[in-house]
Amino acid sequence: MPKVDFGTVTAFVDDGRIDVFFPRGYDGLKNALKDMKGRWNPDRKCWSLEPRYARMESAAIVGRIGEVLLRNAPDRWEDAVKRFGGFACASRKYEVKVGLGGIRIRIPEGHPSHYVLKEVEGGQQEGKDTWLIPSMSSSSPTIGAVLERVVGEDRECFISYVEHLETRTIRGTVPVTPGEADRLGLVPGGFAYADHAFLRVADPQVKNGPIHAWPFKVLSRDDAEGGVEVRLSYLPPETAYKAVRHRQAQAEEVRLPLLDLTHAVEKWTYKRL
Repeated sequence: MPKVDFGTVTAFVDDGRIDVFFPRGYDGLKNALKDMKGRWNPDRKCWSLEPRYARMESAAIVGRIGEVLLRNAPDRWEDAVKRFGGFACASRKYEVKVGLGGIRIRIPEGHPSHYVLKEVEGGQQEGKDTWLIPSMSSSSPTIGAVLERVVGEDRECFISYVEHLETRTIRGTVPVTPGEADRLGLVPGGFAYADHAFLRVADPQVKNGPIHAWPFKVLSRDDAEGGVEVRLSYLPPETAYKAVRHRQAQAEEVRLPLLDLTHAVEKWTYKRL
């Protein structure tokens, strides 16, 4: 199901059903879902509704959810979401999502910020590492300090895994058609992204770590019958950090796919520029 992320509220949408997950305290949203013939789904532990019973299109239902959340948000919250809603972390250790429902923050278990977030009015912990902060509490100085710390630690974490790779290049053949190569971002002058399974073959000296992707600049590409031969260079640390954050901020369905193990079946070479 496609996902619509409102920060503290998440809707999974398909043509026949919409599942809406949200924490306690969102009575206005619950009442709106009831008005649209929604019901509690004990199997999935969420509210489910079907567009045919609501007599609304899926997009209209999602829009109504957003309207209800915004109606219960503080003044100028919509402006804050427009400004910060596209923020994303580059490492998998942290997550920050700002949406119409509030802010979702994920930090490692045992992180000192857990103790601080317990004091935020309306904040609810989900699992051992995630906090859901309602929009009415999201502008507090406490949240600002936590977010500043999370952003800094996320950057440090990511850069620690890529800073030694600058000036390093890899060359090999990716067994795809030219059209598939374009969809992977393998276009000279552009950026492409890889997971660590790909690098275990293409550049086995690269240490695995909790980061979403390893970004590359495509230096060259030669199309051949068996695939495309490419030469890729690792990016400067700050450029790499911004590139991965940009990719993560995009909706999943429009992100460039990652180069993975299936793209590293041939022999690869690696060297310094």
